[in-house]
Amino acid sequence: MTQPPTPPNGDEPRQPPYPEQPQQNQPPEFGGYQAPRDQGPNAAGFFKALFDFSFKSFVTIKFAAVIYGVALLLIGVLALVGIIIAFITMTESAAAGLLTLLLVLVAAPFYLILIRLTLELYVSMIRTAQNTAATTSELENLRREMSQRR
Repeated sequence: MTQPPTPPNGDEPRQPPYPEQPQQNQPPEFGGYQAPRDQGPNAAGFFKALFDFSFKSFVTIKFAAVIYGVALLLIGVLALVGIIIAFITMTESAAAGLLTLLLVLVAAPFYLILIRLTLELYVSMIRTAQNTAATTSELENLRREMSQRR
């Protein structure tokens, strides 16, 4: 294996000997086709996508962060209310108050994790569908090119 040339001052070479890796936020390119980016709720006719009865465009990815934020806020408020109820209950019965507090402290993170996993599942399914559509489109383009070469 050949070594990359060393600069005259003896420092390590600035460029790695391997090809540059794609940026983390850059979508992969497939032979001229670039995978679609999430461009936010205002991109490419948000309301058109929202009322698209053929379901060719997806809005789930655009709303996943909003849904997670609302769920986080609601679970936080409900956990706070549950803690307050637990302390009020402790004045009447210490065992019931501790049980309520323990239940709130276990249930709140559990439901937050459950919502996060569900949203990740939905987003990953949609990204898989988008990548499958991109791959199908690229394969159709390659088949057309191959049939034209014959």
